[in-house]
Amino acid sequence: LIAFLSGSASIKPLWTIIIYYLAANGNKNNKNDFNSNLRSVNSCNNNDKIYSITTEINNSIMTETQQQQPALTNPTNQIILDKLRALGMHKKETPHHSTLKRASVLVPLFERPPSSQSNTTHPNNTNSSSSIHVLFTQRPTTLSSHPGEVCFPGGRQDPSDRSDDVITALRETREEIGLFPHSILPIARMETVESKHSLCVTPIVGWIDPPEAAEPSGLELNLEEVEAAFAVPLEYFAREENCVEKYSVEWSGGEFVVRTYLFEDGERHGGRIFRIWGLTAHVVYEVAKVAFAV
Repeated sequence: LIAFLSGSASIKPLWTIIIYYLAANGNKNNKNDFNSNLRSVNSCNNNDKIYSITTEINNSIMTETQQQQPALTNPTNQIILDKLRALGMHKKETPHHSTLKRASVLVPLFERPPSSQSNTTHPNNTNSSSSIHVLFTQRPTTLSSHPGEVCFPGGRQDPSDRSDDVITALRETREEIGLFPHSILPIARMETVESKHSLCVTPIVGWIDPPEAAEPSGLELNLEEVEAAFAVPLEYFAREENCVEKYSVEWSGGEFVVRTYLFEDGERHGGRIFRIWGLTAHVVYEVAKVAFAV
C-alpha cells in the first residue's frame, strides 16, 4: 500500500510468481505468453504464515478484439478510455528514478451501469456524465504505519517481479483485494513519483473487465492490509470544488501540489467520510485531468 508520499509498503520476500501481462498495443506474442505462463502464486506474509493462492485462468484471457475495444455502455466512457490509452505504457520517469527502489500502485477503473451508481450524499458530490469509477482501499486503523490512510492497491517491487512495474501492481492487487490479473487490462502508465522516503512509485491504470469484479462488495480483502474498499466516480476528482485543501511544496527539484478530498460513501459504509490526500490524491487527480481535460 502506498500512503502519502510513503515508502512504508511491506515487502513479500518469498513471493514466487510467474506472470506476464498484456500491453496496451495488443501484441499477440504477449497474449500467448500471458495465457500460458500465469500459474500458482505462493507467498508468505510478515508473520511467516505460508499461504497459497492458486489462479486458474487458462482460456479466460480477453480476446484481442476486447482488448482493443472494450464493450462500454456509455459513449462518454469510451472517449475517456481512449484518452487514457493514448498515454501509452512506456515509462515516464527521469534518470534519477532508476537509482531508487521501486514500487507500483494500480489505479483500478471500472464502468458502473446507471442503476448501480454510488448513492452519495456529500454536498460537493455532483452528477457525472460518465459512469467510470475508481476503486480505493483503506489501511487498517490498527497499523502502526499510516493507520486509516486511503490508498491504491500496490507495494514495493519484489525480485520475482522481474523489474516489471505492471507485474508488481498486479501481484499486490491480487494479494490485497483478491482481484485476479486476468480481469485487469493495463491501459496506461502515469508519471513516476518519488516518495519522501526516496521510493520510486509508478501508477498503472487498469481497466477492470468484467466490471463487477471490482465492486467493493464482492472483493476478498486481505484484512491484515486492507480494512475497507470503496468506489468514487472518477469525475469527482476533476471538479475543483471537491478539493477541500490544496497547497504546494518543493519536492525532488520541483513543485508538488498536495490535495485533499473528502468523499462520503452512502452506498456501503453508512455515510462514512473517507479522506483522500497526498500521493493517492495526486495520482487520481492526474488521471482525472487527462480523462476530463481539466
